[in-house]
Amino acid sequence: MPATIDEELILRAIDEACRDWQQKFTTTTPELRQAIQELFYNCTRALIQLYIYADDNDQMKQDRVRAEHIVSKLKELKQSLGDLWPPNLDSFARDIFDIGSYHVEAAEFFSPVPFYPGDNLIMKLYRWSVYDTNGTVVYRYYLERSEIIAGQVYHVLGKSYSNGHSQIQSYGSTAPDYYQMKRHVINDLNGQGPPPIISLTVPSFEH
Repeated sequence: MPATIDEELILRAIDEACRDWQQKFTTTTPELRQAIQELFYNCTRALIQLYIYADDNDQMKQDRVRAEHIVSKLKELKQSLGDLWPPNLDSFARDIFDIGSYHVEAAEFFSPVPFYPGDNLIMKLYRWSVYDTNGTVVYRYYLERSEIIAGQVYHVLGKSYSNGHSQIQSYGSTAPDYYQMKRHVINDLNGQGPPPIISLTVPSFEH
């Protein structure tokens, strides 16, 4: 585990926020929003470090377990605050990394979000925004979940771009872990992934 990460300190900070913020705040104030953003910043820094290495040795596997502890605590925090939680804060930064000339920012949604507003057929669980050297979003990847047939859940890594959408990797009924999806995103950006399963022309990728 990277020496700069004090997982227990971060977990305690989240536990204290769960306890103290409910007592301190009765409405969603700018002060509460700022406190949440500061906590998110510290958690994201830790998550980036815990996922920075590509090795599959025992230490790296333990680091990824520790990262999931932090993620679980963040979700508990949102749940504990209930209506105090800012309504527009539907995700948190999970990872930030560079691949060649691309800058990638990953986020996890606290709960599934419709891919298309008002349509629950396809839901977004994770998002990777890919920026070029000008800071323009050129691709977005999503872990998508659909249930076209009742009781038959299907997960896929989708890729949206300026005039289309492709399915890059199928995962079936079980959602993969973050590290597995990150590797598939990296492989696709490096041109090393499998050919798309399905490609469609769509009007926009701004989801």
